[in-house]
Formats: sequence, structure tokens, C-alpha cells
Amino acid sequence: MFVKCSDIINIMEEYANPNLAEDWDNVGLMVGDENRNINKILVALDIDDKIIEEAIEKKCDMIITHHPFIFKGIKSIKASDTLGARIIKLIKNNICVFSAHTNLDIARNGTNDTLAKLLNLEKISNLFEKDNSSVGLGRVGELSETMTFSHLIDNVKKVLNLSNLVVSGDLDTPVKKVGICTGAGGEVDFMLQAISKGCDVYITGDIKYHNSQVANDLGLCLIDATHYASEAIILPVICDYINSCARRLNMDIECIVSNVNGQTLNIV
Repeated sequence: MFVKCSDIINIMEEYANPNLAEDWDNVGLMVGDENRNINKILVALDIDDKIIEEAIEKKCDMIITHHPFIFKGIKSIKASDTLGARIIKLIKNNICVFSAHTNLDIARNGTNDTLAKLLNLEKISNLFEKDNSSVGLGRVGELSETMTFSHLIDNVKKVLNLSNLVVSGDLDTPVKKVGICTGAGGEVDFMLQAISKGCDVYITGDIKYHNSQVANDLGLCLIDATHYASEAIILPVICDYINSCARRLNMDIECIVSNVNGQTLNIV
């Protein structure tokens, strides 16, 4: 069965409805022809030159990213610009690009639900509600048993495959209720929301120093799991979802996770 780009878009939008995306966000088909036949899909967090080369080398017809490939409005596409050169290269190689961002953060089984599952959280609810939807941004859940903050830190390192974490709070603090927001949720209003939900600890990425001081004064423990690590966990989930849909719908496509996509900032 021939599979068009539009078929993959429909599958992804069933998973992460674009109507869930924040108003400032940019989601959907970024580059390409909806009628293009798709045989192989590469899933990555972002697109850079290495990702494009990987897609070409592995003969992929489509790249699905979490972060929008085109985020802000552009006035020109020129080979002398980094973004322009990448767009031109993608078009020359007939590679479509689709992005699902905040809609995937909010969706069921999206980034936040995936982190909640990895941490074995129970009694899960939304950190923020989304209009009248049953889903929202971030999640709140309970650990199966109360543990020390230090123990939870070790668990987060394990599930995210990290050697180091930036944390704030007394390591001996008993924690039970956990708030999470994958990606960049380090603003004070997010922390205050976690406190209002009764959270003992809040896990996110991109936490600013002075914001951590506010949380510390209010008795909220913090874990900065990094923007990258808290969201890269969704890549195999996307891939498994597409491959399972392909089997169910008898679609002749293959979806793979990028081997080269990685964070540009490292703790060494």
C-alpha cells in the first residue's frame, strides 16, 4: 500500500492534535509535498546538518521532529543562511519535515506522560489544564512510596540515562508528590503551580538560578533534568506508534529513531 505524506500527517495528528498546541507554537508540515510517497521516516528531536545527512544516507523520505524546524516567520530562503541552506537541501532531496511540539507535550502518551510512566507515577493529573480538554500541560503524580529527595534524584538519573543533574533542595527531604513539565518549564509560575498542587518536588528543564532560589524559599525541591533529556524520551515512543499504525493499517513504511541526534550542551 502506497503511503503518502498526508497519511503520516493524519496518523500524527490523531496522536497529537494540532489544536492542542500553544498559540505561539508552530506545528505540522514544515517542508514538503503532502502527496509525496513515503517509505521511510526518521524521528529526531531537532534538525541540523547531521540529521539531514543521516536522512539522506538512510534513504528517508520524511523527518518527524519534536521541536519545530521552522519556528519564527522567515522572509527569505537563501543558501547563505543556515536555515535557508537546510530547507534547500531538504527540498532537493525530496525530504518532508513534520513537527509536533507543544501539542505532543500536552497529548496523552506525549512527552509528559512518557516521563510520568518512566518514573512510575500514580494518580496522574494535569499540572495546568488546557481549556475544557481532558489533557493539559505538565503532569502531577505520586510515587508508589515516600522516598528521600536523594533517592528520587538517583531514579531520575537512571531513567534518563544521565550521570549528573542540577538540583535544589535538602537531599534528605521526604518526597511523595511530583510535578513534571518536560522541556523548558523553569519559570516561577510553573513552580507556584506545582506548589498549589501539593507537590514536594518539581522536575523540568532550563531552570534559572534565581527561580530556583524562589522555589527553595517556598520549600519546593527542584530537579533540572535538562531540556534535551526530558524530551528525547519521546522519540522511540513516536517511532513505535507509527510502526504499530503501519502494521494495523497495512502500510508499507518503516520508522526509525535518529542515531546522531543529540544535545549540543554536555556536562564533562
